Amino acid sequence: MPLFLTEDDVASVLTMPDAIAALETAFAAQAQADALNLPRQRFYLPNGDLHSMAAALPALGVLGTKTYTSFADGTRFYVELYSAESGELLAFLEGNRLGQVRTGAATGVAIKHMALTETPTAALFGTGFQAETQAEALAATLPNLREIQVYGRDVARRLEFCRRMTALLNVRCTPKESPEATVRNAKVIVTATSAREPILRGSWLTPGDFIAAVGANRLSARELDEDTVARASVVAVDDVSQAQTEAAELLFAYERRKFLWKRAIPLSAIVIGRAKGRPDKDAITLFKSLGVALEDIAVASVVYEKAKAMGLGRQL
Repeated sequence: MPLFLTEDDVASVLTMPDAIAALETAFAAQAQADALNLPRQRFYLPNGDLHSMAAALPALGVLGTKTYTSFADGTRFYVELYSAESGELLAFLEGNRLGQVRTGAATGVAIKHMALTETPTAALFGTGFQAETQAEALAATLPNLREIQVYGRDVARRLEFCRRMTALLNVRCTPKESPEATVRNAKVIVTATSAREPILRGSWLTPGDFIAAVGANRLSARELDEDTVARASVVAVDDVSQAQTEAAELLFAYERRKFLWKRAIPLSAIVIGRAKGRPDKDAITLFKSLGVALEDIAVASVVYEKAKAMGLGRQL
């Protein structure tokens, strides 16, 4: 009988280190042709949108889909996890917390393989739902981290986010007054915002910087300007095909002759060492995160196994 797992069930068992490890395993499998990812498909309706994506991880014995709707009253996420051996439905999961953690975990994987991880200072743009797990990923992957410099447009939310995350992570989160001030002295920079126009400028970058652009996955929004993309020695994505339809930052740079798609490297190739994530200490490196089903299914598998062992969930 399949297991139904609620948001509370997922939150009670899923940790950032578990998610990062699961994604590293999944990306390594993909690089060795032992995993498949189907890019996101969208249906635009008069009153909202339907999004669907799928992946298979035979190495973990699972495959599945993630489907979600975006309407005026909110977004609803669901993940179906199936056995790769029998095709039976193993679990049906509510997917909001799962997606939030896996998005942070993807940044964590990229940091491990592309950033100067000894840095004591990181920068985070955004103070919303996704920014929370981006901060968690920074704390989980930067062993010498002492400060996260934070910028968000709303002053009150910026201050509250910094207060709350400082207490949660035991890492000082410092509110900054401007985007440019936020990146000063930071070697790891994460953008997790709803910005429609660039909030990070390539002219602000310094040698050795790593950028993870997380917030935008549609053509009507971008967080980075073209110069940021142009200055990056390495540009990694979680899925090249999906990036070619969703990564506005790369598409804008391509149209302005500042980026070629042959430079886009799958994060999976970097994870197994087929491609270099950081050529040298002075290189500027960029991870354009879109959120792919491979990540959802890898994390859902971990959640399912832990929940089953702990007796959580409800049999359907």
